[in-house]
Formats: sequence, structure tokens, C-alpha cells
Amino acid sequence: MIGRFRQSGFSLLEVLVAFAILGISLGVLLQVFATGLRNAGTADDYTRATLYAESILAAIGREVPLDEGNHSGPINDRFSWRSTVSLYSDGMPDPEKSRVRAYRIGVEVFWSGLSQTRSVMLETLRLAPVEPPGRRR
Repeated sequence: MIGRFRQSGFSLLEVLVAFAILGISLGVLLQVFATGLRNAGTADDYTRATLYAESILAAIGREVPLDEGNHSGPINDRFSWRSTVSLYSDGMPDPEKSRVRAYRIGVEVFWSGLSQTRSVMLETLRLAPVEPPGRRR
């Protein structure tokens, strides 16, 4: 008759083990989600920096004079930029005969990340007409 009054259910040890497994699983899931959010923020920063660099690169020689040298400035409170414009002559024909000169333009956009400074660098070659000797700036 003692067997008839036996209660069914979980023992205290089984409940503690189940809560321990649940706690570990939730901790791992939270870490995965936090890492995903951090990576999404970093990807957004790189996308913004690339768009800023493309915009600055497109303006050089069109909206801003194509002068040799280095230039820099802030974009906003997080991003800054610097550019380098130099003559490019590797494999190019004589500028006096072709009436064009090639320039190498590099634009770097940089910002402070969580642990280090991050940057995006874009480069291109741009052709510009050679001005006659009497019309130089």
C-alpha cells in the first residue's frame, strides 16, 4: 500500500539542473545577439565611411580644384577625411603630346571605433587637360 501514495513529479535536483541548463543557454544566446548588434553597428560605420569617401573623391577635380598635395577636414563629429593628390606618370604618354595629365587621387575617411581607429581608403586615377603655358593658375 505504500506504493499507492507515491507522488509523481520532479525532484529538487532535477529542477536545479534544468534551471542551470536554461541559464547557460540564455547567457549564450544573449552573447550571440550582442555580438550581432555590435557587428551591425560596425558594418553601418563602414558603409557610411565608404559613402563619404566616394562623395569626396567625386568632388575632387570637379567641385574642388585638382591641385597636388594633401587636404583634410572633418565630416561631422565622428568622421574625418584626408586626401592626397599626386601626378601619375607610369605608362602614361607625354602630357605635352597627349594634352592630358593623369593624377592619382586617394581619399581616406577615418573614425574612432570601440577599441581602435578605423578607416576606409579609396583611390582612383583622373585625367585633366594640360593648360597652355600662359594660362596656368
